[in-house]
Amino acid sequence: MKARRTHSSIDKLPRPLQKALEQMLVDNIWPDDFKGKTTGKPRYIDLERYCSQKGFTVSKSAIGRFGKRMRVLARMKESGLIVRSVMDGLDAENASQTQKAVAELLTARAIEIAASDKGLSAKQIKEVAQGIRDCANISIKADQYRQQQLKAKAEKAQKKIDEIGKKKRIDPEVLRAIREQVYGIIS
Repeated sequence: MKARRTHSSIDKLPRPLQKALEQMLVDNIWPDDFKGKTTGKPRYIDLERYCSQKGFTVSKSAIGRFGKRMRVLARMKESGLIVRSVMDGLDAENASQTQKAVAELLTARAIEIAASDKGLSAKQIKEVAQGIRDCANISIKADQYRQQQLKAKAEKAQKKIDEIGKKKRIDPEVLRAIREQVYGIIS
């Protein structure tokens, strides 16, 4: 079986030119030194023309593959921004099921993005992994907070049951049954 190409002719271009192409594709920003019409979104032919203006020959198919890779990167960055906004201000006091659900959704999205393109660079894979890690942290914190809340409610209920039991002189075995059956508290 023939091995797939792991690099692109665009990867061989100077870094400033690569950055300009990324901005054209992802952010729809025309370079200041582009010679020609600069209205609307840059098209692949515009990227090819810009490369030739800079003295480099790049095929439309290479630009197409690069464009696909950059769209994947843009989706990953967007997901990362969402994760970071969810993470802002997250602590034990405000971790919620909503945040957990968003984290799980974003994790699934990041995995989908990573799986959709085999040509991700090590840096891009690292960004996906960091997004997944951040989402996992949100889920863990939300679960920990929920467990703390349930434990506090159970302890409060147990104290209340004990207080009422002492006041009303209820049999300790009846109190144990109430704790276990009604409140699910096993001591």
